[in-house]
Amino acid sequence: MSQQNVEIVMRLNSMFNEGDVDGAFDLVHPDVLFRDLQNAPDLPETVGGRDSVRLVLAEWVSAYDDFTAEALEFVDAGPWVLADVRWRGEGKGSGLRIDVRMVDALRVDDGRVVEWVVGYPDVATALKAVTPSTE
Repeated sequence: MSQQNVEIVMRLNSMFNEGDVDGAFDLVHPDVLFRDLQNAPDLPETVGGRDSVRLVLAEWVSAYDDFTAEALEFVDAGPWVLADVRWRGEGKGSGLRIDVRMVDALRVDDGRVVEWVVGYPDVATALKAVTPSTE
């Protein structure tokens, strides 16, 4: 099942980058929990529901021209898939370029993303956060 989860997250990333937002959101559960660990001051850190996630992502995209999230690596972590992502874009009007790497963690259940956390600094930190402690 885990390889299937990786493939779902890979497809989600590809669809977003190709502009197929509706197709991408078909892979997201209607009651998804979304958390941005590096949220903008005017956006909440956590939102629930596919429509709320769509609004948060629309805020990101609307601020940039040529905004992409290129996944460099996918890591299978049980029900979680970690994506090492390079976010790039150019600010509308300002021309300010961003080029940032962060790790996203997406928990997949029954073929859909049910939890999505963005903004981990690296794979090790994300893996520690999503792996149950054995202490």
